[in-house]
Amino acid sequence: MHILFVLGYLSLLATSAILLIAFLRAQRTIRDLAEQLSQAREQQHQHTLQLTQRSELDTLKDEFISTVSHELRTPLTSIRGALGLLSSGIIGDVDAKALNLLRIAVTNTDRLIRLINDILDLERMESGRAPLQIRRCSLRDLAQQAIDTMTAMADANTVHLVLEPSTVAQAAYPEALFFDGDADRILQVLTNLLSNAIKFSPAASTVRVHTEAASDSILLKVVDEGRGIPSDKLDTIFDRFQQIEPSDARQKGGTGLGLAICRSIVQQHSGSIWAQRNLGPGTTMYMMLPRTTRATDVPLPTSVPRGEGAILVCDDDAGIRTVVAEHLTRQGYTVIEATSGEQALVLAAEHHVEAILLDLYMPGLSGWETLQRLRNNPVTANIPVVVLSVLSSTLRPQLTGDAQGWVQKPFNENLLFAELGRVLHHGEGPAYVLLVEDDEDLASVLSASFEDAAVHIDHAATRQQAIRQCITRPPDLLILDLTLPDGDGFSLVEWLRQQPTLRSLPLVVYSGREISETEMAKLRLGPTEFLTKAKVQPQEVEELVLSMVHRIRTKFADLTTAGPAA
Repeated sequence: MHILFVLGYLSLLATSAILLIAFLRAQRTIRDLAEQLSQAREQQHQHTLQLTQRSELDTLKDEFISTVSHELRTPLTSIRGALGLLSSGIIGDVDAKALNLLRIAVTNTDRLIRLINDILDLERMESGRAPLQIRRCSLRDLAQQAIDTMTAMADANTVHLVLEPSTVAQAAYPEALFFDGDADRILQVLTNLLSNAIKFSPAASTVRVHTEAASDSILLKVVDEGRGIPSDKLDTIFDRFQQIEPSDARQKGGTGLGLAICRSIVQQHSGSIWAQRNLGPGTTMYMMLPRTTRATDVPLPTSVPRGEGAILVCDDDAGIRTVVAEHLTRQGYTVIEATSGEQALVLAAEHHVEAILLDLYMPGLSGWETLQRLRNNPVTANIPVVVLSVLSSTLRPQLTGDAQGWVQKPFNENLLFAELGRVLHHGEGPAYVLLVEDDEDLASVLSASFEDAAVHIDHAATRQQAIRQCITRPPDLLILDLTLPDGDGFSLVEWLRQQPTLRSLPLVVYSGREISETEMAKLRLGPTEFLTKAKVQPQEVEELVLSMVHRIRTKFADLTTAGPAA
């Protein structure tokens, strides 16, 4: 009995010890959880502070972007325009030395404009509001532009820049060096690579630029004869704030961001960039981009419209009005100037105006309000309006039906004339385009892309509809898909050839498949272009059609003016 009592007592002690240990562990766990909760609350507080600070920084950044956009672009527009007038010689002859200085000023002003636009574009890209402006580009042309831009810097450093001649294969097939990309961004990469090569090259040396093409890619090489890059830094030089030597930032200039920006731009184009030491002195920088082929890899010539009508220029900045008026006057236009939106409304109603160039940000009646009042007045409702604004043209779709054109400040005079040419009527009324396409969705997209242009577009979904509309109203140009539910594009072209008034009709064949040379011969009417769907976007179709219409109408006007030969 005594033994049982002892055993029971020991069992009770053991159970109590186990419970005590469990209790102490639970207490420790509670303390740990409380400490973790406290740390989590502190972290949440820190995160809240960081979010507040980030919000304040975003506000400061927005204010900075706004300042850059509105306070720098306007004077740069006047500077660039004035320099363009002086360097062109239309104000008066200048000697060779002064002309060279003007060329340098124009080149560097354009570089500054691109820099400011790049800052704004990169900010919009990061926020997802401004994608790359992809178009068809020639790598060799961009390389030559980069060399032309950097020649002044090279001469100052007694460095010779050379674009190596095309190989026999490249000369026979120059289209191989075309690619789809943002020309300004790739040009920025090339000028940066050349700038680095020049800075690190010895005097009297040569920097060579090579272009090569493979079946699915194109390659550019910049070869210098400088000190070379150490093997352990061939990769890290593309990181931010990296310099080969600590003293380079002071002696050579730069921030260490150039190559990082280059890598970012190339990666956005699905390409790659790297460096390699030469067997001899110097370094070779490589840039590889993907290549896609097209049926038409020839850049369209740009023509400057000449006119005799009156153009109303409305801008509160006297410098911009003076520059724009001088350019327009030299092209044969009569210019009417307005300093405010209120004055523009009066002048547009009193005079016969061919088009209006309108600034958006003006004191008093803003450009936005002026545009709406122009449209609400039956006398001025049909006058084409080209917006002059520091805002990006990516906002243009928001004004569909209101403004026919858009030019972003600071602008190059050629871009201004090109946009003005799009909205001015060459011929009797807007050009009439017939779109023959059985895909309703694509037809809607293509039709929408012409809403801002001085073009009226009708849609036919079948071959028979197209024939009926050609008989009822012969078009100025035809956009043709080859696959139709009641026939094909070949039979429609054959019918058009049998019509005396349509056998020379300008034609754009927009097909979902590649077209052979034999098929192209069967499809040609008048001026004919061949585009491939997916490779050529609707916006590019619009640009080609407008260019064709403008060239054809201008040629017809010239023939009419010249009259029969004596």
